[in-house]
Amino acid sequence: MWKSRFSIPIAIAILGGCVNAGVARAQDMMGPPPGGPMGGPPPVPPPLMMALRAAALTPAQQKQVHEIMNASRTSSEPQMQQMHSIRDQIADKLLSSGSVSASDLAPLLAQQTAIQQQLDNQMISTALQIRGVLTSDQLSRVASVHDKLKAIHSQIDSILGPPPDAPPIP
Repeated sequence: MWKSRFSIPIAIAILGGCVNAGVARAQDMMGPPPGGPMGGPPPVPPPLMMALRAAALTPAQQKQVHEIMNASRTSSEPQMQQMHSIRDQIADKLLSSGSVSASDLAPLLAQQTAIQQQLDNQMISTALQIRGVLTSDQLSRVASVHDKLKAIHSQIDSILGPPPDAPPIP
């Protein structure tokens, strides 16, 4: 009884730890995410970061990828600063003592959406540049890892069900 009650949560915790360790190792290999301590969007989609570990990059490829990531961080820094400023302005309005309506926030939300689109485009551009560094054999390995990770997520969803607000896995 005890084993069956706790085996699924323990397995999920172990799996989550392994996935988080993979992300951490990929980030260690590629450097921190853009935005510094403020955080921000990853320079490439997280599944690509995890799968890059399976690509077994050569030292020359690691250097190329690192340079691509640094260039991406540098070019996205102004947008990240704008995004931070807009979020501060939204917080200031929402937390002020005066009245606030949706129309008061609409211009800021429009700016935020436009900047987010720019950051998303930058992320895709960076991912494509990194993908261009990989050989066909490495791309096959990365695709295989991606398929296995999707299968693991599907298994977890079949056991627990997807989170109610989770987007579909690509």
